[in-house]
Amino acid sequence: MARVVPEIKNSPKIGRQILDIVTSGMYDNPLMIYREYIQNSADSIDYAIEKGFLELGQERISITLNGFERSIIIYDNGFGLPNSVAHSVLIDLGCSPKEEKNQRGFRGIGRLGGLAYCDELVFETRSSGKEDISIVQWNRKKLEIITSDSLNNITLQELIQDVVSLDRKKAFSETESHFFKVTLRNVHRFHEDMLLNMKNVYTYLSQNAPVSYNRQIFSHAEEIETYLSAIKDYRCYNINLNGKQIFKPYSDDIRLSTNISDRINGIEYFHFDGNNSTPIALGWYARTGLFATLPSALNVRGVRIRQGNIEIGGEHFLDEMFSEPRFSGWHIGEIHVLDGCLKPNTRRDGFEQSHNYERFLEQSSVLGRHLSNLCRKASYTRVTHSKIYVLLNQLEQIFDNFSTYIDKEHYEKTIDDARIATDNIKMDEAFSSDELSNRLSKLRNNIKNHNHKPTYLEDVLDGRKLNKYSRKSLLIQLAKIIIGNYGNNNSSLEQILQKFIVEFAKPNFSTYKLKGISVHDYKKKI
Repeated sequence: MARVVPEIKNSPKIGRQILDIVTSGMYDNPLMIYREYIQNSADSIDYAIEKGFLELGQERISITLNGFERSIIIYDNGFGLPNSVAHSVLIDLGCSPKEEKNQRGFRGIGRLGGLAYCDELVFETRSSGKEDISIVQWNRKKLEIITSDSLNNITLQELIQDVVSLDRKKAFSETESHFFKVTLRNVHRFHEDMLLNMKNVYTYLSQNAPVSYNRQIFSHAEEIETYLSAIKDYRCYNINLNGKQIFKPYSDDIRLSTNISDRINGIEYFHFDGNNSTPIALGWYARTGLFATLPSALNVRGVRIRQGNIEIGGEHFLDEMFSEPRFSGWHIGEIHVLDGCLKPNTRRDGFEQSHNYERFLEQSSVLGRHLSNLCRKASYTRVTHSKIYVLLNQLEQIFDNFSTYIDKEHYEKTIDDARIATDNIKMDEAFSSDELSNRLSKLRNNIKNHNHKPTYLEDVLDGRKLNKYSRKSLLIQLAKIIIGNYGNNNSSLEQILQKFIVEFAKPNFSTYKLKGISVHDYKKKI
């Protein structure tokens, strides 16, 4: 039997604390308020273009930071809000008119994010040249006074009536006919004043805002944007910060340290399918040398997730999809979710659960394993490359005119060992360099044709120096050389043998080097 629920006679009371949740309680990073206002601007611009009020290329979003006045202004020339609805829309919470329009902002709460970081939050807008400018002003100081009284248990509606003022004013002749303007007055200081720090704001927006790639420094920009143009809501906007246009931070050249650089050599594309086999996301990742984790200062590491060209979740979103989370930071790329396929959560650091989201995670895991394998392969190739580079240096010394061999047997044994060593080098596994490949080819040819006339020890030794010693004293002198140099500054065998050359060689052979290490020992290191 169904349980009978008593009729609710009184309207539920919504407490004032809900306002704290949608302002200071909403974001863990103050810079996120810029994302919220810009996504609203982007939606408004899209609507203006759809209605014929703007053409592509005419859109404009400007952000002005004024440290002296401690103010922030975010302005766009989108459709704006008509006088008939502006006041009601801008004081409503969770009643966004965009809910059914499949736009970036849709919950109607993000616009109040700035109220947590300033004394006054002001909205100004209109959508026609015939209209006045609608003004809605939220007063943070009044809000703090009311909320500091724990006994003042007023409703949310009553609170809004106390802290919000509504107004209209006549527009000047030069005022644009449709726009939306957000002003934060007396901005509070947070974490080194990050909200008014030009560098911090630019860095954040270059990664999070729906801006374009910089074609001046990123040669793959056009091909990527052509690929992503298949996404209905993919669009780049002209966003300026104090007059400087914002671009995504990608570039061809990647500076890993003061003396190590990498480069994007190409782009790989992929897509994710949903449950009905239709695409739910398009993506790309860069082909690089994969030397190590990219420096955080580059602001490009990680395969970033975007929807409506706005970032979701940050650089670490896919870390757990890699066989080792550190490999995530070796890569550069993006995954753009198609419009309407996934729904971002309130904080926009992830997505709400759905069948398509499960498919998204499954295919992200496959991508993560693939990219992890690329990291391992690149690391293995680098180590192998390094070993072969050392080996080639050793093998090439066989044909050095200053190398000396004990006798013919010693020389031929060295040549045989070198032949084995070069045969063990696998071109397909070891070489990513034409230079090393050419060196190996030349070396093999020299070994095959014996293109070298070796110098033997008997040609180097000076008989007059040897005649100074008896057999016993000569052995004693050799023993002294060995004992005196063995273990001294980790002298190698070849360095000790060089002492023999200096001690007993003819004057013009004193710089020759007696080969004492078999090449056979080096081939084991590959």
